[in-house]
Amino acid sequence: MNLPNRLTLLRILLIPFFVGLMLVENVTSDLRLITPARWLGLTVFIAAAITDYYDGAIARSRNMITSFGKLFDPLADKLLTMAAFVVFVEIQLPSGRPIFPAWAIVVVLAREFLVTGLRTLAISEGRVIQADRWGKHKTAWQLSAIISITALLCLRDSLMLAGIDTKYLDLFLPWICGILLAIVIFLTVMSGYIYLAKNRDLLRDDN
Repeated sequence: MNLPNRLTLLRILLIPFFVGLMLVENVTSDLRLITPARWLGLTVFIAAAITDYYDGAIARSRNMITSFGKLFDPLADKLLTMAAFVVFVEIQLPSGRPIFPAWAIVVVLAREFLVTGLRTLAISEGRVIQADRWGKHKTAWQLSAIISITALLCLRDSLMLAGIDTKYLDLFLPWICGILLAIVIFLTVMSGYIYLAKNRDLLRDDN
């Protein structure tokens, strides 16, 4: 197994560690344990996101593109972001509402299944659907939103652990999460629509 594929595999293996560290509050309410666990979870996610850049860059620059990489690199990306979104459905804001509503997961999943299905059809026709700028923007904003929200959660935990009032952060946190979610959903839906519009010929009966 070459280096890019190892990085892809590493990204997949890091996912359960990220989820476990972020949801440690399900087994303890001790902020002395929750706070460092979430900071470590944030570090793990950033490390996984970095491998997303380097596995593709190394594979292209060194001509190490393989069938494994073509299949598992995009799969690893989807698993990483979906795992984070599921975590955000589980974690509650100070208001008692989840960071992301469950319907957001459904929208993102529907888009990913749509694009994956189109790419599978394209392969059967001897074609390759390349990622366009909308898809790249979608991925960049998803990763940025996840990192930003996780960092804010870590900051809130640290402030609470230090005995510092978090009422102002608690006031703005739902708004920040809502804005980031709106951007992510817009780009998710738009990129999915554009993929479908550009490749709608794949869905014709004569194919």
